[in-house]
Amino acid sequence: MNTTSLLDEEIITSMKELGNGDEEFSNRLLIVQLMTVYLDNLQERIKELTLAMQNNDASIIERSAHTLKSSSRLIGLVSLAEDCQLLEDIGFSKKLDGSQEIFNRIDTTCKKVPEVLKNKIKELEAS
Repeated sequence: MNTTSLLDEEIITSMKELGNGDEEFSNRLLIVQLMTVYLDNLQERIKELTLAMQNNDASIIERSAHTLKSSSRLIGLVSLAEDCQLLEDIGFSKKLDGSQEIFNRIDTTCKKVPEVLKNKIKELEAS
């Protein structure tokens, strides 16, 4: 997966439109604020999920995947959110078969996310 396809541009566009015509948003768009908070919390989310995977703790896997899914979907990281949904469902079922493969995809994607988001933030702030 190339890094440009990580972000759903339709979600970004709709978030930008929320601020149109509002001076408060002309300096700092809502989507930029959300992406910045996401980046600030990403390492902690992944650390929590990694630990839960190591401990085979289904309830924490479910909760951590749910949190990461919701915030990822909000800012346009749709494929990451979909993988988190799969992991959340596995955690909910308490049967962790197949969870490692999904977690590995999430972990790999999350390593690419900071660069993608930082570039998108620069682009949004410049426009």
